[in-house]
Amino acid sequence: MTATAIAPRTIDSGTYRAVMRHLPTGVAAVCSTDRVTGAQNGMIVGTFASLSMEPALVTFSVMHSSTSWPRIAQAGTFSVSLLAEDQQQVCRALSAKGEDKLSSVAWSESEWGTPHLHGSLAWFDCRVEQQFTAGDHVVVIASVLDMTPAQGPSTPLIFHGGRFGSFREAA
Repeated sequence: MTATAIAPRTIDSGTYRAVMRHLPTGVAAVCSTDRVTGAQNGMIVGTFASLSMEPALVTFSVMHSSTSWPRIAQAGTFSVSLLAEDQQQVCRALSAKGEDKLSSVAWSESEWGTPHLHGSLAWFDCRVEQQFTAGDHVVVIASVLDMTPAQGPSTPLIFHGGRFGSFREAA
């Protein structure tokens, strides 16, 4: 029997969410500066990943109902700050509804004009290359314009099972 002969099951979204909670994800902040107003925009993603080495491409997805992503995408360039384990408050600030999410977050402007969040593990400056709808999300592919690792040892902020945590090396 081939896989095409098996009828797909209807996947319950609640069950799907419960199963996916077993997969830990890193936490990344995607931020931009509006070129017209100068306002900063930001949001949190748990799907940031490397897509290609040559050329250097990254990807993430965001709910199609996001009000932050259209403002970030409109800027054309944006930053991604990989959050450290002690940046839970930063994550909460950027996950909140509202316009001025970066007002309580320490950041500096990169040479690309994008916000780099202080205390992060690394920063990427990116340019939107492609966007497409996949289910209830927009998948974003972006080229890496520049990147900077943090100085010194650090531990990433992890989201798992509906809670924050951090990475611990196995003995």
